[in-house]
Amino acid sequence: MRRHMLVIMTLLIGMGTWYYIAGAAPTIKEVPTPSFTGQYPGLHLTVESEQAKRYTTSISVPRTDYEMLNEELDAFILEKKEAFQHNLTPSHGQTGHLNIQTDTYQTNEGEYTLVVHTYAFTGGANGQTTVDVFRMNLSDGTFIEWDDVLRDDQHALEWFKHSVITQLQHREYVFENQLREAIKHPKSTKWILTSSGLDVIFDEYEVAAGAAGVVEVHIPMKEVEPFLLSKLDTPTTQEEDSPIMNPSNKPLEPNGKYVALTFDDGPHPIVTPHILETLEKYQARATFFMLGSQMEFYPDVARQVALSGHELANHTEHHPDLTQLSEKGVKEELEQVDGRIERLTGQRPSLVRPPYGAKNEMIEQIIQTKEQTLALWTVDSLDWSHRNADQMYRLIMDNVHPSAVVLMHDIHESTAEGLPKVLDALKREGYTFVTMSELLTLK
Repeated sequence: MRRHMLVIMTLLIGMGTWYYIAGAAPTIKEVPTPSFTGQYPGLHLTVESEQAKRYTTSISVPRTDYEMLNEELDAFILEKKEAFQHNLTPSHGQTGHLNIQTDTYQTNEGEYTLVVHTYAFTGGANGQTTVDVFRMNLSDGTFIEWDDVLRDDQHALEWFKHSVITQLQHREYVFENQLREAIKHPKSTKWILTSSGLDVIFDEYEVAAGAAGVVEVHIPMKEVEPFLLSKLDTPTTQEEDSPIMNPSNKPLEPNGKYVALTFDDGPHPIVTPHILETLEKYQARATFFMLGSQMEFYPDVARQVALSGHELANHTEHHPDLTQLSEKGVKEELEQVDGRIERLTGQRPSLVRPPYGAKNEMIEQIIQTKEQTLALWTVDSLDWSHRNADQMYRLIMDNVHPSAVVLMHDIHESTAEGLPKVLDALKREGYTFVTMSELLTLK
């Protein structure tokens, strides 16, 4: 048995090496804009990631129903990608990384602010973080400017400058001259209006030394209200439903023939439900390694996965290369998703899968300290690369083995299309479908 497993693992490693040498990278996994109403009506978020020899990227791509807004957002992302490629000079075994993540705030009905954080490591000692803000009205497909929501008079502009300077004048690392220059034109600053007040964000090095990182200022709503053109009508937050308790792991026969199907990067509002239908047809339980950002946008889909009896696991909040983050950054990425899943299922996930499978000693220690298990895979469907249902089928069936962990992604239509054929073949070969946690009880 051990000899059989060794041969299979050797073949898998050899196949991965061939893909690398043959130059199959770079490859992109991206998701078409869904026609689906999620947490933010009219706004969609999809994941696009790329894995190449010299770099990895992960980009959360916001989409709307308006072509003009999408063109602006696409142009912004393209500019960031081109700048990253132009400046990429990794050396000594380094890998470049570009991560663009989007946080969403809703002010009034149909009005959203997107805060886009871009982290780029192109080589050298440190990466750099920049922040961009897009304020949109999805009722008419326009961008929201200062004078749409705030008074545009000298008194208001001077109040803004004074408030920012007052909050930062004693902040460590902040340079007053740079700060005054950055707020010289308040309307062009990166400001965000929320129900709690006005937030202002400055990039790394914009107003302070690099040690300060991104600098943020919060002006409470009671100070902002006199300068608003109209009162905010923030939509009320829906109360969360009662937790869905995960079914307990079933005891497995030591000599049984099992396979664990796993899906990364979801939930997706179109693909994930199709996959759930197929799994139900074959009475198969699976493990879904979810992104917290996608859970936020599509909570009903995540809830459907849990209601269907599948295992929810942690794939980080924003799909970064965790090896590029500090210890604090890694913990934040993991703990945000732990919280989302615990609120949904009543219990913290037991499995963590780092994006790209990238790990180091620090990441392993953090996961171990949290009493969770680092969960990789033994069979890669490469569905994110070829986007072909038949090729996915061949790669899985040519490499599957007892106690295999199969990697797929519930964000590609080709994966949902090819899954029935895969499950039918595995079932005919005598495999029983189990969650990854169930499979790990055998070890």
